[in-house]
Amino acid sequence: MSMVALFAAEGLEAQALRRLLSLKEALDGPWIIHQGTLGRYPVVLVETGVGKVAASAAVAYTKVRFNPAQAFWVGVAGALNPELKTMDLILAQDAVQYDVDITAFGRAPGELATGERFIPADAGLTSKVLRTAQSLGLPIRLGRIASADRFLAHRSEAEEVRRIFAADAVEMEGAAALWTARRLGLPMALLRAITDQAGSEAPIAFETFLESASERLAQLIGQVLSS
Repeated sequence: MSMVALFAAEGLEAQALRRLLSLKEALDGPWIIHQGTLGRYPVVLVETGVGKVAASAAVAYTKVRFNPAQAFWVGVAGALNPELKTMDLILAQDAVQYDVDITAFGRAPGELATGERFIPADAGLTSKVLRTAQSLGLPIRLGRIASADRFLAHRSEAEEVRRIFAADAVEMEGAAALWTARRLGLPMALLRAITDQAGSEAPIAFETFLESASERLAQLIGQVLSS
C-alpha cells in the first residue's frame, strides 16, 4: 500500500497530531518521525522545525528515505484575508515565497536574491481535501498562502503582503515545502488552521488553541485518507 507523509513544523502541532492519529512508533532520523497506519495507508509524520530551509530539507529527506506517494503539510497560519476567522481552514491553491532571501529555491543565471516564487499545490490532492472538508461541514477556503523568512510583527506589514500578493494567510514553510515536493515529484497539499489576524496578538492560551486546531486538522486528514 502506498505510503503517505504528513509534515508539521511546530513540535506541539506534531505531537498533538501524532496522538490524535495514533501514530506511536518513533523512527530514528535527523527529524522527529512517527510511523503508523491511518485508514488503509501507512503514514509517517515528520516534525520539521520552523522555516523554509528546514521544510525543504525535511521534505527531501522524507522523499529519499520513504518515497511516499502523497504528502500533506498541516499546521497553523495568520490570516491576511479579513474574512478568515480563528479556526477556519485555509487550503492552498498555491503559495508564494515573497520576502528577500529566496536562495533556498535556487536562482536563475544573473538573478539577484530578491523576488518571489509562486508554487502550485497538487491539484488532485487539493481537490480531495476541499471536497472532504465541505462534506464534513468544516469552514474552509481555497486560496493563496504566503511564506516568509520571519513572522509578521505589525499589522501594516500584513496588509501590504495582502495587497501585493493577494494572499489569504501567512506562515514560514509552505512555499518551500511545495517547491521541494514538486521538484522531487511528490504530490503535496498545503493545509493550515487560522490562529488570528497576522500582525495581531496570538491567542492567549496558544497551547490549547494548537490542540483544538490539530484536532480539526487530524479529523480532516483522517477522513481524506479513509475515503
